[in-house]
This record gives sequence, structure tokens and C-alpha cells, in this order.
Amino acid sequence: MKAGVFVVALVALMGCAVPLAYAQPGVVYNYTIHVDFFAYSCSLSISEVSLYDASGVVMGAGSSPYGEEIAISFTTSSPMSVLTATAVGLATWSSYSWSVNGSNSITLGNAGDYWVTVRMNQA
Repeated sequence: MKAGVFVVALVALMGCAVPLAYAQPGVVYNYTIHVDFFAYSCSLSISEVSLYDASGVVMGAGSSPYGEEIAISFTTSSPMSVLTATAVGLATWSSYSWSVNGSNSITLGNAGDYWVTVRMNQA
């Protein structure tokens, strides 16, 4: 008899736990995009990057005062297929400086770390 009460109580508890499992939020996709810059025979500074999805929505942004790699992390509720990194900055050589910009697109998978290099050209 005691075993029967125990089984009934266990089934009742399991019945309460099942809806809680279905109430969990959806899948989250975490991305980290590492952006490097490239410019011929000059150094870069004040580089700013924006990341856009295929529809043109800004997914993240970052800056690097010394033109070094920028890592931008963001989260989405659905996987992404293509991302475009657009960068602006300042190139210097000797005592000269000029504005530069560039962009590059990458193909993404479900989630994770991705690397992209942006070639900077005179603006």
C-alpha cells in the first residue's frame, strides 16, 4: 500500500515537472567576431567597426584606438548565415595621415568564434 502511494506521488510530481521543461526559453546562439585590419605600408589608428546581418541590422560595434584586432560578441535567437564587417579609421605614415575605410563579409555557422580581415583603403 505504501508503495502505491509513493508511485502516485511520484507520478504527480513528474506531471508538474514536465510543463516546466517545456517552458524553457528558446535556443540562444552566441557569436564572437574577431576583426583584423590590413593596410599597405602604414599604421592604423582609431579604427571603428560595425557588424551588420544580411538585412542590414547592426548586430554589434567596437573600436580599437591603436588599430589592433577587435573582438565583438553578440547573441541572437536564430542562427546567422552572413555577416558584414564595416570599418573606418585613420592611417598614418611618417607625418601624413588620411581617412581609410573597408568592409568584408563572412559566412557563419550556428555559433562560435569567427575571424575576418578588413582591407582598409583610402576614403
